[in-house]
Amino acid sequence: MKRAVYLMGGVMGLLASVEGANAQNVLDLKGTWNPSQGAHIVDGPSRHHESGMSALPGQDNLKRHNSKFVFRIEGQDGRTFWGTLSSEKVSETLIGALSVDGKQFVMADKDGTFRGSVVDTNTLDYCYSHVTPADIAVACGLLVRER
Repeated sequence: MKRAVYLMGGVMGLLASVEGANAQNVLDLKGTWNPSQGAHIVDGPSRHHESGMSALPGQDNLKRHNSKFVFRIEGQDGRTFWGTLSSEKVSETLIGALSVDGKQFVMADKDGTFRGSVVDTNTLDYCYSHVTPADIAVACGLLVRER
């Protein structure tokens, strides 16, 4: 019986040390991130339409943003993080989380979600989508951290 208790204690200690090691290797995402190589399309007036949009040739409702977006990750607690997503005239809250292995992430703003992967410490590969009663939007690209 004592042996089983010692064995159980050893297993619990090992699991705790593995969890601690994983927590120490979490990528610090704080900073300013700029979209790059974006491919995006919007059907309808998105939240950010006042910051600038241009029509796609031959399409009345389909547009793309021509405003610069900025992602600011202002805080992080372990694998969860938060900040703002801003265009020229609109700013909104952004929250997110990293996967256990630190290779994937998910973020959400007021009307949509981002999913993606960590390319390296300063580059994230993402895709975004949202569907609201007023509009739909999709985008994919890279987020590159300012240095």
